[in-house]
Amino acid sequence: SFQAQFLVPMAISVAYGIAFATLLTLITLPILLSYLNSFRRIWNWLLSGIYADKETVETAIAEMKDEHEEI
Repeated sequence: SFQAQFLVPMAISVAYGIAFATLLTLITLPILLSYLNSFRRIWNWLLSGIYADKETVETAIAEMKDEHEEI
C-alpha cells in the first residue's frame, strides 16, 4: 500500500538505530572506560611515582569509600 512505502524505511532506521546503540552501550563504552582507567593509573604514576591499582584511581569506588567513612 501507499502508507507502507513510508513505514518500511522508518522501521529499518529504527532497527539499525537500536542495534547501533546496543553495540555502543555494551561493547564500546566499557572498553573506553577501561582505557580511561589505565590512563588515570599512568597519570597517577607520573605525578606521584606510585603505580596505583585499578580500584585506587576509580572515582566511583573512592566516593563509595568516602560515604562509608562518614557513617
